[in-house]
Formats: sequence, C-alpha cells, structure tokens
Amino acid sequence: MKVNGGKSVPLSIGVMCMAKKAKEVVEAVDPDKNLVTFRVIEGDLMEEYKSFVITIQVSPKSEGSGSVVHWTLEYEKLHGGIAHPETL
Repeated sequence: MKVNGGKSVPLSIGVMCMAKKAKEVVEAVDPDKNLVTFRVIEGDLMEEYKSFVITIQVSPKSEGSGSVVHWTLEYEKLHGGIAHPETL
C-alpha cells in the first residue's frame, strides 16, 4: 500500500506528548510489516530538533492475544544543550 502514490501526505493532527505539540506527515506505510513512519514538520519539537522521525511497528504476540508496539524515534538535536527526548 502506498500513501498518495508513494508521496508524503500532510495530516491535520496535533500530537500532545509530555506538553509537546507536533504536526507530522506520513512518510511510509507498510501494511505487510504493520509499520508507519511519520516526520515532524511543525510544533514544539522543531524548536529543539533539526529533524524528528517517528516509526511505529505493531507485532502480534507469539502466544496469546494482543500485540507489541515498538516506537523508534530518530532525531537530530539543534545543539548539545538539548536533552534527549527520553520522556517521549
């Protein structure tokens, strides 16, 4: 499945996470891997980071019901005085 012919699609959503607001675009969707990747383009996070990419992958548990969700944050800080986003 491709998003808009393989191109990024702007979303009109804001994410609140530890008092941080962000607007993202979807960069990739892979239904075979249950994976979606977002790039932050606006908001509080961009005041501290040059780039911020969030990848979310959902994997069914090997036993029983439910799934495991893995969040991967890739970011580049504006300078060394910025903390790592551990609270996210």
